[in-house]
This record gives sequence, C-alpha cells and structure tokens, in this order.
Amino acid sequence: MDEKELLKHAETLTEAWESLKVGIDSLSMIIALTRDDKAWENYYFESRLADNLSASLSNISETMLAVSDAICPEED
Repeated sequence: MDEKELLKHAETLTEAWESLKVGIDSLSMIIALTRDDKAWENYYFESRLADNLSASLSNISETMLAVSDAICPEED
C-alpha cells in the first residue's frame, strides 16, 4: 500500500471520528436531558430519533472496519 492510499484511508478515518464525536456529544446531551425531563425521554424514543443515532454509529463502525481491513487484510 502506497502513501497516497494510506492518506486516503487516514482521511476516511478522520471523517468517521468526526461523525463519532457528534454521536458522543448527542448521547451526552440525551443523558443530561433525560435525567430531569422524562417527557423528553419519551419523545426521543417514540419519535425514533434513537434509531438515527444507532444507524449512524453502525455506519461508523463499518467504515472503520473496512479501513482496517484495507490496511491490514486478514491472511488466509
């Protein structure tokens, strides 16, 4: 793998990290809000907003695994 390919993978991982940071910040806010506001907690889960966060985190995980496999493929 040449330097150009490694740089591209590094950029992909940076984008994944930025998305992950948004997810972490969202979870922190949700935890803070639901401690004092049960109505907001009900709204969050009933409106399926949690599904969006779950899908986003799954996409990040898949991206990071794909980059890892590209850089260090499994040996047969």
